[in-house]
Amino acid sequence: MFHQPVQTFDHEGLTFAYETAGDPAAPAVVLLHGFTSDLRMWYELVGEFARRYFVVALDLRGHGRSSAPEDLDAYAAEKLAADVRALLDHLGIDLCALVGSSFGGMIALQFAVTWPGRLAALVLSDTSAAYAHPDYDEHYWNRERDIDASTEIVRKFGTAELGKRLAASLGDPFLARGVRERYARLSAAGWLGCARVRKERPNLLPQLRERVTVPVLIAIGEEDPVRSASRVMAAELPEARVVTFRGTGHGVPVLAPQAFARETLRFLDDVEAGRSVAGAWTAG
Repeated sequence: MFHQPVQTFDHEGLTFAYETAGDPAAPAVVLLHGFTSDLRMWYELVGEFARRYFVVALDLRGHGRSSAPEDLDAYAAEKLAADVRALLDHLGIDLCALVGSSFGGMIALQFAVTWPGRLAALVLSDTSAAYAHPDYDEHYWNRERDIDASTEIVRKFGTAELGKRLAASLGDPFLARGVRERYARLSAAGWLGCARVRKERPNLLPQLRERVTVPVLIAIGEEDPVRSASRVMAAELPEARVVTFRGTGHGVPVLAPQAFARETLRFLDDVEAGRSVAGAWTAG
């Protein structure tokens, strides 16, 4: 858990929620969550990171306790990356290690190519640098079709209706209730705006070699349907460290928090010591 209660700052007429843990004088690690999630996805990891770093987690635009504009034109990868920069400026953080999972990884990449001088290191989990590529496999596209179908339900009927439909397939009443309540709390505008960002974001693959010059860790779930897209991204970052997490699906920080924390801290150790991070292995 974070040590401080939720805090807020304003940017472009919107209010953003964030939480912090650790010593503000320590090097900063900034955490960006996935699509339809919020900063609470990091709770299992915060204690490990906060022993050595000043940890900051943001509710992205359209998510959690941050503003969710009704105007869908308010959502773009560049705008969400600028929100992260505004958070750093608000906290007086000149340089950080940026950690993004899934949708948060997409925004972290947009930040990295736009303001590379603000980063000391980059950790990308369960993510991609472009919406489409010829080498993405059918597992990737099946997941995208499922997200498109869910988005259409949200567009027509709202997030609560989607939650009811998903809960209907669960045999456990407790879990079903949790799903209904979670989806009822989601912002329909936030969902639709960020779903559009996922598909219409810039293709960053051609910029990675030139713009991303900091050490990079790429975390891939062995059973993640996005793994082919992550490997296409990794091919453009030949000096990156690529760690595949055995038996793990989409969302390594949530599904394997201890292993993810261990590998991330090992990576940051090597960055601080000036050691090469290049390499690839499997973790469990």
